[in-house]
Amino acid sequence: MPDIDVAIRHLDAALRAVDLPGLEPGSDVASIDAIATEVAPYVLPVELRRFWEQVDPEPIRVFTFPMLRGPANALELLRGLREIGGEPPLAPPPMLLPFDYASHCYGMIELGGQGRAGGTIFELEFDAVPIVAHSLADRIELVAELLTEGHFERVGGDVSIDHRAERQKRAARLNAADPHPEYGDLDAIPPELESWPAHWLAAAGIDLRSREPLGATHSIAELIATAECGPTRGRVHATVTSLIGSTEGARVVVDDGTASLDVWCPSGTSPWGPVHTRRFEFDVTIDLPVGARPELDMPHVEATRHALAGDLGSAQDAVIELVGRLERHRAAAVATDIRPLD
Repeated sequence: MPDIDVAIRHLDAALRAVDLPGLEPGSDVASIDAIATEVAPYVLPVELRRFWEQVDPEPIRVFTFPMLRGPANALELLRGLREIGGEPPLAPPPMLLPFDYASHCYGMIELGGQGRAGGTIFELEFDAVPIVAHSLADRIELVAELLTEGHFERVGGDVSIDHRAERQKRAARLNAADPHPEYGDLDAIPPELESWPAHWLAAAGIDLRSREPLGATHSIAELIATAECGPTRGRVHATVTSLIGSTEGARVVVDDGTASLDVWCPSGTSPWGPVHTRRFEFDVTIDLPVGARPELDMPHVEATRHALAGDLGSAQDAVIELVGRLERHRAAAVATDIRPLD
């Protein structure tokens, strides 16, 4: 019997042993097919498809993270992430399928394809991507084990799994398992792009060579002086001293000790930056003489201060003022490439 079928039987028995309803059969074939179509050329792991075909996870009254959720929920999360857009590392690689979400964290399962079976379960967090389980069957077995051993609290007709016990048992199972064929003995993937697995980078269209500096051609002062004679282009090495971002891009001020420069970095320019206070190599074009930079820091500071104080009306007024100044001022320099120096 496949591992996933054994795990399903164990979970059903564990639910009934603690006086919860047993598992209900799966029926949402339409959502399964829709996900399979939308994630192509990647494919649903065999265990995940089998689980969704056999079980409807939504009625399971067991709360933990990540939850065992159904295909309709996964489809909604997938489409939501795509609507948000975003660039890696804030956006996951396309072979990770979200199936649960809580507190700015996604439960994700790796899709198969290109010679990989997939099925590894992760949490996508801001500062790390922990490995939850090497397989869906292992995750289901863990939930069944926690129920059987009484690591939960009853809340009405539901049960809430003890968070500490879940984390301890999760770590113990990972430590006891054979090395993962892809990730070895890792218990988490670092969030920095340069630490992503090679197949994640390839799927996201990222080449590590794109982070290697090419060398500065000008100081900022030299570039500004050259722009007085007409449109110009050059590379500068500078520190980001100010950054204001939006979905369209980021307006940064960079400084290399010779002068400062206001640079517009359109969204998608580079997966490596910019980042406030960090040093980068900026490849920029300048079409107009570089004029005086508008005062943008104060409205930004005021918006943040009012928001933190709970004065949303004043914060909104400050944001409107900031947006107005940005719209009235076009940055003379536009970044066409950004490479990290730190």
